[in-house]
Amino acid sequence: MHKTSPADALLALFAGRERAAAIMGDLTEMKATRDRLWFATAYVRTFVSLTWRIVLALAIATAGLQIILNSFHTYQTHMPVAWRTTDAPFLLDHTGPLLIIIMWTLWFVLPFAAVRYGVRDRFVQLTFAVAVGALVAILFIPFASLACAVATLALAAAAFTSGNWRKPLEVLLGTGTAGFLAFTALNAVDNAIFSHHPAVWNSHFFRHYGGMLIVRVALLSVAFACSRLHRLLLDKPSLGDSTLA
Repeated sequence: MHKTSPADALLALFAGRERAAAIMGDLTEMKATRDRLWFATAYVRTFVSLTWRIVLALAIATAGLQIILNSFHTYQTHMPVAWRTTDAPFLLDHTGPLLIIIMWTLWFVLPFAAVRYGVRDRFVQLTFAVAVGALVAILFIPFASLACAVATLALAAAAFTSGNWRKPLEVLLGTGTAGFLAFTALNAVDNAIFSHHPAVWNSHFFRHYGGMLIVRVALLSVAFACSRLHRLLLDKPSLGDSTLA
């Protein structure tokens, strides 16, 4: 049985097994008439050509999420009095943690998928509609927040009954579930470490970088799930697209 090398496995992670095997076969064949330096350079060029768009998508998605969070923080700063005194439905009072996780996941996935797959992709278009609905749902806009939440749920139900939109919805639901599980699990680890080793978690390193590391790992998990599900449910097998974010 042929043993897969680390170079083969790494390429297969981003290109798919069949495409990676074809690429490695071509490189190995041409290596016979060239030296090892050429082979290493060609491999690196191939790897970069397969991953540059993914790296760009991650960078833009991270920046986009931060912009949304900063804007939401500014909104909170200027609207606290209205939040406390109004009788209008305010969803964040009742389902805040869940909605926050949904918002983080959607506003990270949306720019990531838009760069990764293009704005004409059905998954990207559905994610945009749901992301806008989720954002308005957690803002304080009297009664509009509740109406937007209902409309978003209705949109999801309509997508589920549509042959063209069911699979994009499945990818979105799977990605959202991955985001919820990732953030929940990492927060549990955070709390466990703090409970059992408070001195370690309160060290200079963890005070400054602990939370950031938790968020970044969760977002990478979301990106991985999104890419994997998109490839399995929406991409054509012949494309040999990436399985990793």
